[in-house]
Amino acid sequence: MFQGRASELKILKENYDHQGFRMVVLYGRRRVGKSYLMQHFLEGIHTPIIAFQAIENSKALSIEAFQEAIFDVYPASFETHLSSWKDCFRYIHEHCGNDKLILYIDEVNYIFREDPSFASILQEEVDHHLIHKNVMMILCGSNISSIENEILNENAPLYGRRSLSIHLEEFNYKEASAFYPTYSPADRIIAYSVFGGKGKYLAAINPSKSIKDNIIAQILTPGGSLADEITLLLKNDFRDPTFYQQLLYTMSLGNTTFNDIKTKMNEEAAKVSTYLNKLIESRIVIKKEVNGGKRNDSRYFIQDRFLSFYFRFVYKRLNILNVLIKPETFYERFIEKDLSTYVGMQFESICEQYIITQSLEGKLPFLPLEYGKYYGKRKDGSTYDIDVYFADDEHALCGECKFTNRSFTLSDMKQLMEDAKCTKKDGIDYYVFYKTSVDESVLQLCPSAHLVSLEKLYD
Repeated sequence: MFQGRASELKILKENYDHQGFRMVVLYGRRRVGKSYLMQHFLEGIHTPIIAFQAIENSKALSIEAFQEAIFDVYPASFETHLSSWKDCFRYIHEHCGNDKLILYIDEVNYIFREDPSFASILQEEVDHHLIHKNVMMILCGSNISSIENEILNENAPLYGRRSLSIHLEEFNYKEASAFYPTYSPADRIIAYSVFGGKGKYLAAINPSKSIKDNIIAQILTPGGSLADEITLLLKNDFRDPTFYQQLLYTMSLGNTTFNDIKTKMNEEAAKVSTYLNKLIESRIVIKKEVNGGKRNDSRYFIQDRFLSFYFRFVYKRLNILNVLIKPETFYERFIEKDLSTYVGMQFESICEQYIITQSLEGKLPFLPLEYGKYYGKRKDGSTYDIDVYFADDEHALCGECKFTNRSFTLSDMKQLMEDAKCTKKDGIDYYVFYKTSVDESVLQLCPSAHLVSLEKLYD
């Protein structure tokens, strides 16, 4: 069943209905659902479609494959041979006439990699020929930095030619819950923390089974739909997957500062910085400012939840999984007892998503100008740590996130209020995100505090 993406589908159809040339750029990380969206979009269309799936191949073989896709729509005589990208696009121009045509090139980033001249050739063909045709060209790619550099960057040959660009993001925690609607709010939080928001990963979940059973069947068992996902993902996106695996594993252990990551890996700073930046460009890692964005005070986090789970629990012991120990035993021995701690850390980013949505809907008491983590040391050496922090010049929103079975107590509230003083903001709004309950004394101390239960997160 097709889930979500209603707004993206609507805007694709609007561009299709437009008469004349349109260039649509659809990009996003692997497994996020680009191909599924395109499949759904193209299902009800009765227009000729040239669909070409690029792969990691030589330039000559790619052109030959593109030629075959073109000939499927516009058959050629036996003698016709298209030996260059320019020949291919000219052939399309000469044969499409005034009729509507969809030209869909998937994983165009592979072509950019194998032939640096492709973007300039395509730009010339668009400017001199295709611009006069009733063609909807859709360029789709999974390598975000490649798409941005070759199409969206103002110095790129194709800059300014696009009619629409869609950066397809992962589903947020609330959208993802549509894939497992029968789960309790607590189990929805756990499922999202493990499987994340990519369409393929969410589609792998069987909501009639427990999260434990899904982890065992889909991640730990040979042949499971996600069992080999990380290896394939990193191999396709990066030339040195082994170092990236080591880097992500180091981060999954809680090393979030650059110095900690570099020290634990025992590598040169320049190399670690280069690889970290590649992960940031690929949207696998996110760099967050803390303490209100003070200079040189930032942290690195794995923002892909499935990768975070995998490197935290599976990667280090992959050599014994299904060799010395069965998946069920592996889960019970190495995952079950620490899963709640892991989910508790992921819960903070879920609560942050909730506040972002509140801000977009104009439901916050002020307009935030910055957000992130807020923690550090006081002059007396004691530490402060605010889980969720949004602020403008005068106000701050400070939130505490508790995904535990114990109640949020008066002592917890006092600590939050004491930590909030370190923001040095005149106005403070307090948010308490909790799993089970909040003691009545909390509201007696701070009547204006916003109490957000798991159920309210999904309202």
